[in-house]
This record gives sequence, structure tokens and C-alpha cells, in this order.
Amino acid sequence: MNPKKQLYLIFENPKKHKYGLLIQAFIFANIFISIIIMFLETEKDLSEYFDIFNTINIINIAIFTIEYILRVYSIGFNPKIQRIKYMSRPMMLIDLIAILPFYLTFFNMDLGFIRALRVLRIFKLFRLAKFAEFDTLLLSIIKDKKEEFIFIVITLLVLLITITPLVYYFEKDVQPEVFTSMGTTMWWAIITFTTVGYGDMYPITFVGRILTTFVSFLGIAFYAIPGSIFTSALLDKINEKKQEKLEEKQREKGKK
Repeated sequence: MNPKKQLYLIFENPKKHKYGLLIQAFIFANIFISIIIMFLETEKDLSEYFDIFNTINIINIAIFTIEYILRVYSIGFNPKIQRIKYMSRPMMLIDLIAILPFYLTFFNMDLGFIRALRVLRIFKLFRLAKFAEFDTLLLSIIKDKKEEFIFIVITLLVLLITITPLVYYFEKDVQPEVFTSMGTTMWWAIITFTTVGYGDMYPITFVGRILTTFVSFLGIAFYAIPGSIFTSALLDKINEKKQEKLEEKQREKGKK
């Protein structure tokens, strides 16, 4: 019995291993527990249980670490996949980031944003059999639609860079304490463009208000375009996979 092959099936094709789905269920349960503990650790009323939470977290990390090491080891069974490329895949990077904050604390690195990265563990759920090819699907969509996405990003940058100085020069004398620089005005433009509008900055001149209206309308239009492109491409990919499965079933029936 080849242990590398067994591990490969467990992690990459659990349905073909006797205990594959059971081990996957255990890993997913561990993910949910780690996320719940992360939330409970912030409740001051539960401070008496913090030691227990810490112990559970250490166990979670141990399981995630073992899983990561075994995944990297077992991928060597497939000669078509290079280990370095496999480790640089989005889901593997998420796996690494999920455990990294814990080990950084040994080097006196306990930065808040690093600890917050633990929430990325939830993305490990995409390893569920149903979402096993999520990372590949996402990358294929971005690759197929990269020209459209690049065009939208460039267009948005051009619009923002054009609008920002115009609003700044019209507002800086009227509201010098608000529109203090083009950098802060760029913040206003981005927030307005994304239709969030915090209300911390807003033009009060006639031209400034006209430009704000223009930016708001453009924001509504352009904000929906990337989503519609992605949704359309995702539906096309899903339909393609369904068609492939249907054709595969028909071929199997034909063989019988």
C-alpha cells in the first residue's frame, strides 16, 4: 500500500478513498470550531474560558498544520503537478495563511491584522467536494475575461484621476479643512464612485455638486459591470461542466 497514494486520494479525490469523506468532514468540522472560537475569544464575559479556547486553538492549528504538510507531501504522487506550483495555488496559500499567525507569535509578532487573517480559514470550506475546483474555476474566469476586467479598471482609474483634481480645485478654497489635498479628494472620489458615501466629505460648490452627481451615476453603472461579467462567465462555466457530465454519462451508457 502506497501511503503517498492514499493521502493523495484523501485530499485530492476523497470520494475514491474509503475514509476520504470522513476525514474531509473532520477537517471541515475543525474549521467551523476554529471560527467559532475566534469569535468567542473576543467576548469579555467569557474570559474564564480563555484558557480552554487557547487549548482548542492550539489543537486546531496542529490539525491544520498536519493537513498542510500531508497535502504538500502527497501531491508528489501526481507527476503532472509540481510541488512548488501546487503550493502557490490560491487554496494552498489560504491554508498557509490560516496557520501562519500562530507561528509568528513565537517571533514576538502578534500584530492585530495578522491575527485577523485567521478568518481566512473559512475559505478552506471550498475544498468541499462540491467546490473542489473553485480555485481553478475562478482563475479560468479571470483568464477568459481579463481583457474586459483590465478595460474596466483602466477606465475607472482614468475617471478618478480626471475627477479628483477638478473637485479639489473647486473645493479647496471653500473647504480647505476638508479637501486638504488631492490624496484626500481621491478618497472622496473612490467612496462616491462605489456609491458608499460616508458623508465625511462632500462638495458644496455648484460645480462640485454637478461633478458629484456625475461620479455617482457613473459609479452605479460601472459598479454593476464587473459583477455582471463575472456572473455571466460563471454561469457559462457551470453550464459547460453540466454538459460535460451529461456527455460523459451518455458515453458510459453507450459502452454498456
